[in-house]
Amino acid sequence: MKIIIPKTLVEINPNYGPTFFLAGPIRGGDDWQKQCCEEIRKLIPHFYAAIPYYHSPEIHFPLMDQAEEGIPNHFKRQLDWERYHLEFAAKHGCIIFWLPEESKKNPRTSGAYATDTRGEIARWSVELKYNSAYRIAVGAEAGFPGLSQIYRNFCADQGYDFPIRPTLAETVKMAVAKAY
Repeated sequence: MKIIIPKTLVEINPNYGPTFFLAGPIRGGDDWQKQCCEEIRKLIPHFYAAIPYYHSPEIHFPLMDQAEEGIPNHFKRQLDWERYHLEFAAKHGCIIFWLPEESKKNPRTSGAYATDTRGEIARWSVELKYNSAYRIAVGAEAGFPGLSQIYRNFCADQGYDFPIRPTLAETVKMAVAKAY
């Protein structure tokens, strides 16, 4: 497993394994990304995981300590890094959207929960509509805010009953299948 964190340019070797972009809430979402990587590792030993952790003094995610070395701050903005890796994963692995309920232990301290995530998932629903070769897996806990609207949008954009998996394990299984 090789972890790629924001703004760092890492040379990706496609022979090593697929690239997964872990898209979903950071603040208030707990460290679901660690569990996601563990679920992927149960199915395949070698993969890249691009994780858009925010560098913040109040939040530390253990997987950041395992990040691949590369060219730090190669991307001027985190958004540039995200768009690069989202596109790459959609073609050479899979984008994993996991939408957990907000943490009861570590809720977000300001603003609405998962605002950025809802915008990103809407964008990728439309991207998938116009490029059905993109690989995207979506999963959510039942209490994720706005889940019914996300589901309706995906179904309308794709023209079929788009599957949203109810557990992270099922979402990862779908993502790994799509990556191959």
